[in-house]
This record gives sequence, C-alpha cells and structure tokens, in this order.
Amino acid sequence: MRLLAFVTAALLLAAPARAALPPAQIAALKAAATTSLVQRHVPSVVIAVDRNGVRQYAGAWGFRNLADRLPANVDTLYEYGSITKQFTAAAIMLLAQDGKLKLDTDVGTYFPQFANRGITIADLLIHDSGIPDYLTDDFGMQTAPLPFAGPDVGIAWAAKQPLDFPVGTKAQYSNTGYTMLARIVEKVSGKPFEAFLHDRLIAPAGMRTARGYRMLAPTPNMALGYQEWTKALAAYDPSGSQGGVVGSLINALPWNLRDADGAGYLVGDAADLQAWGNALLAGKLLHGKWRAIYFSKGKPKDGSPAYTGPENPGKVRAAYCYGGLGIWSDRGYTIYGANGGTAGFSTFTATVPALHLTVTTLTNLGQTTNASLTVPVIDALLE
Repeated sequence: MRLLAFVTAALLLAAPARAALPPAQIAALKAAATTSLVQRHVPSVVIAVDRNGVRQYAGAWGFRNLADRLPANVDTLYEYGSITKQFTAAAIMLLAQDGKLKLDTDVGTYFPQFANRGITIADLLIHDSGIPDYLTDDFGMQTAPLPFAGPDVGIAWAAKQPLDFPVGTKAQYSNTGYTMLARIVEKVSGKPFEAFLHDRLIAPAGMRTARGYRMLAPTPNMALGYQEWTKALAAYDPSGSQGGVVGSLINALPWNLRDADGAGYLVGDAADLQAWGNALLAGKLLHGKWRAIYFSKGKPKDGSPAYTGPENPGKVRAAYCYGGLGIWSDRGYTIYGANGGTAGFSTFTATVPALHLTVTTLTNLGQTTNASLTVPVIDALLE
C-alpha cells in the first residue's frame, strides 16, 4: 500500500467544510486533521462542532476506504466504540427515572451467577465492581474471531473468575459491566436492547443514522476500519494469513461488536453524536435528579473519584461519571466527554456546558490514542 500517495491525495480531496467558526479556529481544526493524516497515517478524519445546538463547522479529510480510494465525507458512518456506554448508562437512568429499577439493586437479582458478591448496578456504571474485563483478557482475543458468540459468552466467563479487587475499593475499566447493563435494560424493559435505545434515546434525540453494528451487512458510506499490524497481533496469526508487515496498516481484524453491545457496538455519523450531545445539554432525555446523577462523578467506597483511564481524551485526567463518560476541567471550563475505540476506529465526543458547545471527532484507525487530534481540537475551541 502506497500510504504516502494516499495521504497526499486525501488532503487534496478534503470534503467541503460547513463553517461558521472564526477563521483562526477553522485553521486550527484543519491543522489537527492534517497532522493526523500525515504524521499518524490516520486514513480519514471527520470533525463537527455545534454551539447552542446549531452546526458551526463540519469537515472531512482522507479516505473511508484506502484500497478503493473512496473519500470520507461529513456523513460517513464510523463505529462509535465506547461512546456507546453513554447510551447504555442513559438507558439505565431512564428506567430508574421510570421507577422500574434502583441503582443500589444487587446485580444478583438479574444474574444469579453474580449473587452474594455485593455488586450493585451503580458499581457496574462506574467500573468499581471488580468484575474482570473479558474483552481485554486473552479470552477476548479468542472469542473475537467467532462471528456469533454473543454477549452472554463473555458474561459467563467473567462469572467464573475471581473479582480483580474487592467491590468498591477502586475503579478499573470493565467492558463486561456495560454488557451486563445492556442485559439488565432488556430484562427490566422487556424490549431488545437496540429497540429500547432507539425508542427512548436515539429517536427522541433526533439521531438519523445511529444503530447497532451489523456484521457482514453492506452499509452505504460506511468507513472501513484499519489498524497497525504489530508483533502482538502477529502472535495471534501464526499462519500469516493477514499478510501484514509490522508497522504497516491493515484492514482491522473482524469482530462482531454485538458480542459487547452495551459496551461499544453503536455505529453512526458525526451529526448523530452532535445531536446526542445537544440533547444531553438541553435536558431532553433525563430530568431532575437522574440527569444530575448521570453527570456526577462516580465515587468508590473511599469517596475518591473513579479514575478509569480510557475516557481521558486529553491532557487532563478525567474522572468517570455514572453516565458512562468522563469529566475534567480545562482553562476553567468543565468538559464532559469520552473516547471510543474498536479494532479499526478511534472516536471522541464532548460537551462544554458553559459554552453550549458540542464537538465530535471520528477516525478509522483503531488501537491507538487519538489525543494528538482531540487535544488541539479542544484547545482551539476553548481559545
């Protein structure tokens, strides 16, 4: 693959941007996108910015498909990854708001195999349950290639493992917990998880494209995911069937994201994440104390903030909220947001309430930090 040629062409074929931001901010956003394409070999970048619920800027650069030289545009679809957790947490809050569940309910009520461990729904939300993350264990690498394993396989595996630490003593990221939360939504609501998300969150937020991942289903304008071929990945491919050279970009390894639905299986465009952020800012979905809890810092038993790691999209450490997203401060502004990542995609969305600002960045390069994109974007918008 002649990556440099692709990148050069991608810069020339940048999709026309919709703009209302000051020229200096637009120049900074374009520079951040260009740096990602040229220095980090990210195949494509989409950036969208809203103020007061109105689109101020949207731009796209690069290729959604390198082999076929298909350029990305502002409507290209990407895998959202862990941004899905915000929707899962909101679904739980809606059911609590409806009076159908309580956050302090023991998860053994819904999963007998986890009975008598003292784990509550709230513990799953802020990652202080101690339940092992089946997606980061070798077990996850073994099940990822299986196209229709389903989320229950990972939950069953986690139930047989000892807790990584006593419940409530610290926070440690666990996709397993959010996969369990999706099952709780189904059991309490009586609806399939995706149907509940659509009816109670996605449609009311005015989102047009967001939906659950569908393996092997052709999707128009969907970006193809890529990842860097590493020695660690090569160890799982002793036959060399992927044909990758260490350090090169390859098509992301296939993985049915429905195996981790509540933890990271939504797909959609940048406009939909903007609509989501705007709906959260406007209080369209959650009300009163449930909205307040959604945006409040998670606190393990010692009262310290729940720091988990992956939801830190910038240069300041983020605490984890009950809403499945991080909270941090930058230049006096409180910011709520999160990274998302799958094998072939890295994403980010955030809101800055004091500025009535919502921002989204989407890329189709996975297994990598996107701070080199998100930090200059946030820096530019806070100037």
